[in-house]
Amino acid sequence: MPNTSGRTLTLLLTLTALTLACSSTRPVKDQARDSAITTKITTKIAADPEVNPFNIDVDTTDGNVVLRGKVEKESARAEAEKHARSTQGVRSVTNDIVVVGRNESDDSYFSDAGIATKIKTKLAADPELNPFNIDVDVQDGNVLLTGRVRSATAKAEAEKLARGTKGVQDVDNQLEVVLEDND
Repeated sequence: MPNTSGRTLTLLLTLTALTLACSSTRPVKDQARDSAITTKITTKIAADPEVNPFNIDVDTTDGNVVLRGKVEKESARAEAEKHARSTQGVRSVTNDIVVVGRNESDDSYFSDAGIATKIKTKLAADPELNPFNIDVDVQDGNVLLTGRVRSATAKAEAEKLARGTKGVQDVDNQLEVVLEDND
């Protein structure tokens, strides 16, 4: 669906731009660099007819890329990794993409993607949280929260929002609390 791909790319680029404007526990230039790497990899994957970009999540922190999701063929898994490794600024790639059969990948992915979108929307609506510092990954209704927040209260709030989302089975909250210097 080219129209859906276009919307997804537009949303991704909008989120990238917003990342630059938000305060963070990380310097803006680091966020911008990681966001640019993620965007470049996502764009390469979206342009590759062998790989379904909607089944792959790309996360970048300090130039270290993690690929997650489900694909139907080992060749698609390898191709996504190749795109990541060939992207300027990438320091390392962890490929956690799982190869599954066609029937296995379709339904669970789209329900997981819907859950992730709902959680990300809740995080973005909370004025105490910076959603650009929190990554949400969902597999079979199980949520993994990673990233950095400013307080234990923010960490607990993110988990509460995730747990309160329809379809969530469990939440693994691996958010790191990073206190900022106020010098």
